[in-house]
Amino acid sequence: MHERGELTTAADGEHTVTIAVRELVPYEDAAWARQRVLLEELIADDLPARIALWIPAGANLPKDEPAVSEFVALVRQAALKLGPHERSYVSFPIELRLRKSQDTGGVVSVTGGLNPHWAKFTERVRGSFDLDSTQLHRLPESEEHLEALLDAIVERTKELQVGQIATIETIDAWTVQRLSGTSGVTIIGVPPKETTDLGLAVRRNLRRTLVDAAPKLRAASEPVRALVVVAPYARIEQEGASTALRGYDPVLFSGIDFICLAADGLIKPLIQPPARSVPWANARTNA
Repeated sequence: MHERGELTTAADGEHTVTIAVRELVPYEDAAWARQRVLLEELIADDLPARIALWIPAGANLPKDEPAVSEFVALVRQAALKLGPHERSYVSFPIELRLRKSQDTGGVVSVTGGLNPHWAKFTERVRGSFDLDSTQLHRLPESEEHLEALLDAIVERTKELQVGQIATIETIDAWTVQRLSGTSGVTIIGVPPKETTDLGLAVRRNLRRTLVDAAPKLRAASEPVRALVVVAPYARIEQEGASTALRGYDPVLFSGIDFICLAADGLIKPLIQPPARSVPWANARTNA
């Protein structure tokens, strides 16, 4: 693989692809970018592997001690356990806060990362509760982890009186993957403020990305042209780029053979060429 200006050319001996890589949510936060680079350097120090750490939307980077040192140590520990091209997660300790507001009702009002799962446990409680899960940005992919966490929350509701608050310890799971190469760290993500309205940002920025990248790709001489868009989704299943793309005039991305979304250490094709032209382009794979 080699770069030519804003484009990258990749070849496997049989196929040659010109690739444009773009961030779906660009940002201009110099302080956050400097902290990202600093953490990359600290993690990479004597680390015998090249890794990528994917920050889920809404999560922030540590700035002060001892949080920085703890962050670096946890990422390095997780990275050292990975085999070639493996993908796992870093377990960052967090707390959920559960407050009982009333004896009546049977509901848990949820803010934060557990909000999409509120229906799985809200009818299992007696009373009314508020659950603050804003420290949670990404759950492990295991359904067993989610079920165990929900069971723990339900059990804690039984212990609370009106006005009391309980803390529940759990983890925030940031995806880490081992890449080809022997050294280097790339932290992939954006400042939390840029993901406040991620759906709007995606619809706005994806069009801008296509307008910018399509002419450059159409001018490339290689027979296959690809656009890879990097996004901060906590899970690739939550992506909204596919829906946004369907709302555009196809002329906007004509001449691009396929468009892929990279998120959470995975690649998902959004449009792709016929299988006979690029047979390896039809499967979701690790980024």
